Amino acid sequence: MTTDWTAFETRLAGKRRAIVDGFLELLRRNTVSQNPEGVRAGSEWLAALMRRRGLETRVLETAGAPAVFGERKVPGATRTVLIYCHYDTKPAPTKEWFQPSPFEPVFRRVDDADNAAFVPFDRVPTDAMAEWRVFARGSSDDKGPIWSHLEALALMDELALPPRVNVKFIFDGEEEIGSPFFGPLTEKHRELLGADLVLVTDGPKHASGRPTVMFGARGVLKFELTLESARRDLHSGNFAVPNPNWRLAGLLSSMAAPDGAPLIEGFEDGVIPPTPAERELLARYPLDLPALERELGVTLPRDYLERMMFHPTLTIRGLHSGFVGAEANTIIPHRTTVAIDIRMVKNQRLETVYARVIDHIRAQGFEVIEGAEAPLPDHLRGRAVRVVDKGGYDPAKTPADLPICREVVAAVERAHGGQEAVVVPTAGGSVPIWAFTDILKLPTLLVPYANANNRQHSPNEHLRLDHLFQGVRTTAGLLRDLGA
Repeated sequence: MTTDWTAFETRLAGKRRAIVDGFLELLRRNTVSQNPEGVRAGSEWLAALMRRRGLETRVLETAGAPAVFGERKVPGATRTVLIYCHYDTKPAPTKEWFQPSPFEPVFRRVDDADNAAFVPFDRVPTDAMAEWRVFARGSSDDKGPIWSHLEALALMDELALPPRVNVKFIFDGEEEIGSPFFGPLTEKHRELLGADLVLVTDGPKHASGRPTVMFGARGVLKFELTLESARRDLHSGNFAVPNPNWRLAGLLSSMAAPDGAPLIEGFEDGVIPPTPAERELLARYPLDLPALERELGVTLPRDYLERMMFHPTLTIRGLHSGFVGAEANTIIPHRTTVAIDIRMVKNQRLETVYARVIDHIRAQGFEVIEGAEAPLPDHLRGRAVRVVDKGGYDPAKTPADLPICREVVAAVERAHGGQEAVVVPTAGGSVPIWAFTDILKLPTLLVPYANANNRQHSPNEHLRLDHLFQGVRTTAGLLRDLGA
């Protein structure tokens, strides 16, 4: 049974300003993962809103930040769809944003530079709203999709156009710090989270703006390594002591080649190449490599897509030691720290990869101290690596040839006016879908809503408003078509 979407489109056009106005209230809430009070307040605000929208809602406690669960049971529905998003965000240092606060949204046109003059919402013309972007932390990652879902349900209710599936939402409060307690939460609430299909609306669409569907995501392992030599920083001329930075530089150069290719023994054990079907999807993936090189200013490998989807990475994501710039001092730093993340691919396991890293560090002649509490004996100064802040989760993938996968692709294409979807074997980024594929044994697909190049995890994150509105259409279409 097909749905006549004419009334829906008319009502969506008439409510655009109200939809964005409500979205701004969500964006103003500081739910940075490292701000537990703000995350909890955000969960309670979101839960209250969901209850007002007619969802049976619960705040689910974990050993860390809470998750928010909502449910709409539909009489006669024979299929249940569980939708995952996260309401926590990355940190947002204000000095690097081209606006007074990352939590006070501002607007620029789609074609404007990120540092162009901005305007407040009341100066955005209603009839051209789709030509603007909203700048705020969490706008694309991942509050925009949350808002699209809730507004889709509200519009459907107004028009007496009910979903044809039972609808469940689970909104994670710790995704940006590796979802450390999402696995146990899933184990505890197996029945509550039970469904026939999971949809994850995190991440960006293809750069063309075409609808995008992904069948998996890489896992992630993150940790920090610290080396400490002397008890304090020392004058670089008056003392001759070991510099931990040189020791760390040697260790890091043993872990990866200059181009970033991992050199750790056994690092890619278990990694399998793309299947013939996956190679076909890679061949159909629209990629203008020269244009991307011009945009980024770097040369990219010819096998760029295969590296991004089917090989693990080893990334230095931060270094800290001593002083630079206006704070520079002529000292021998006594401590140095590197933050590392590893993106893992299907068949790799977090604990196995972590063990390979630790074995490699020991093979370079270092002692390993795990955890922040264990003391550093003097005889190990300059010879021990402390490992802290370990976290992450395994990769996961759903077989692309399942009938439900074809249904989702077709429904997403219809919601985009028949535009052909970009179908991707696996996302380069990470999201904890292993909790659904491995614990709940459910087919899980990623259907990103945000525009490409949205600066997620970076200063000046933004969301195109046309993508916010398209997200409303997509959610409504999925909730109707998947129950047809």
